[in-house]
Amino acid sequence: MSGSGSRLSFGVRHGYGVAAVSLAIGNAAMMFFLFKFLTDEAGIAPFVAGNVLLVGKFWDAITDPLVGRLSDRTRSRMGQRRAWIAGGSLPFLLFYAAVWWGLPFPTALTAVGYGVLLILYSTCYTAVVVPYGALTPVLTEDYDERTRLNGARMAWSMIGGIIAGIGFPLIAHSDWGSWRLAGVVMAGVALPGLLIMLWATRGLDRQVAATGGSGSTWSVLRNRAFRRTAGLFLAAWSIIATLSAAVPYYVEHHLHHPGLLDAVFAAIQFAALVAVPLVVWLAGRVEKHIAYAVGLGSWSLVLLGLSAVPEGTGWPVLIVAVLAGFGVAAAHVLPWSMLPDVIEADKVSTGRDRAGAFYGVMTFAEKCTTAVALWVMGVVLQLAGYVESVAGEAAVQPDSARVAILVLLGPVPGVILLLAAVAAWRWPPMTRAEHAALVSRLRTEE
Repeated sequence: MSGSGSRLSFGVRHGYGVAAVSLAIGNAAMMFFLFKFLTDEAGIAPFVAGNVLLVGKFWDAITDPLVGRLSDRTRSRMGQRRAWIAGGSLPFLLFYAAVWWGLPFPTALTAVGYGVLLILYSTCYTAVVVPYGALTPVLTEDYDERTRLNGARMAWSMIGGIIAGIGFPLIAHSDWGSWRLAGVVMAGVALPGLLIMLWATRGLDRQVAATGGSGSTWSVLRNRAFRRTAGLFLAAWSIIATLSAAVPYYVEHHLHHPGLLDAVFAAIQFAALVAVPLVVWLAGRVEKHIAYAVGLGSWSLVLLGLSAVPEGTGWPVLIVAVLAGFGVAAAHVLPWSMLPDVIEADKVSTGRDRAGAFYGVMTFAEKCTTAVALWVMGVVLQLAGYVESVAGEAAVQPDSARVAILVLLGPVPGVILLLAAVAAWRWPPMTRAEHAALVSRLRTEE
């Protein structure tokens, strides 16, 4: 069986994980600021902006299973996955910078231009992120080490989110900066993490000879444990996508303190970063699915608390934001720690190495869910009468728009997370005992 022993070295664990900084810098800026950039900087109506993001995300999603399947079939001196990451990194960062550069088109073509840019960016991002995730099952076969590995990966991801969440608007809105400069600087900051990862994992991306044919990419959906893992992940990630886009509106139009935006993002990200070791510890003491249920349940209560914060509140809202840290950390770490166990079980039962297919379908579902969530947000804001800014000047919003923002931030995601917590507790994808039996079977066969 491929993979390392029960413990990875510090260098491999964090050398692999540091690439998540690069991916998070790209993903976080798109999630946090792109919707508001399109409405308030590019002057695109919320409904149209939602459709632009919908098209970009759906294309992004469509390429995920394709890249996953192709990476399963790749044979190169660099390995199955690393060759994709090496080839896709520079185009990914170039198109990332281009998205924020602005377009010289007439207003009527602005939305189309941004749609094309997002399609190009998303294609390159997929070429990196799907093979990167599919490296996880190769690096370690141990149930708990996978949680530690993904804990390191997600801790670095949160650091990337902090860099983007604070640095991007700081550069974009400063007297000396601009959106263009922010995109270029963030792309430059993102490059080293990918290079370090390629160096740290050299020789570990081993080619696996699978038997029995590869089967259809979509046949992974027949795997019940995978469906459960994906469902639990999507419930949380759709909320993360919606909240990332909604928080800037919440801070500006409900709290009326736009200067607090950086602090709110920083509070959530730092709290999640600090909570990662706690999530890893709890999952090791109990079960991954139980720790996940606890995280989502606590997070749902925090969101209800944020929506109940009185209008015009200032810095005290940061206290509530900090409380979201454990739930956000659990949502980032645990589904990606469950997935390698599912892939391992699939390989035992089918004789196929389909890690790329699993990660491709997982990210496909993630991006489709994100696209729909952002589209719904655009529709809700449009119906609620949200008024887009003109020439970067914030418009006065009706009360209906403010109420819609609160609903999108609190009650709706709170209920979804609570239902997902119950499902995680009641129907786990794979328990520790089931994984131990799987490992025992593998060792017997070997």
